[in-house]
Amino acid sequence: MQWHDQQEESPLSFFQAGLRLMARCPLCQARYQPSSVKVIAEREDAYLVHVLCAKCRSAVVALVFANLFGVSSVGVLTDLGSDEVLKAQERIVEADDVLALYAACRDGSLIERIKK
Repeated sequence: MQWHDQQEESPLSFFQAGLRLMARCPLCQARYQPSSVKVIAEREDAYLVHVLCAKCRSAVVALVFANLFGVSSVGVLTDLGSDEVLKAQERIVEADDVLALYAACRDGSLIERIKK
């Protein structure tokens, strides 16, 4: 079996192909507006994007990347704004943070904090 060289995609067409994969909001199924897509970070073969739904105001942070099989994306719903995503990456979660969260879940104080 022979492999054929694939035609090089421009960065813009690669990015557009990735965005077509996530054309609709996962919550309300509204079409995303192109103006609601913000590129947060990029590398040679990947883009980290934040997409805000104009209808329900939910947001998705997605990694759009190219691999041997084409263009793929992996996304997660978030309440972070586009300017907060990279800041959240800088926060280091220590073992004490995890233990404090566990204790708050067990004693019910987490629910009280959320209600405030």
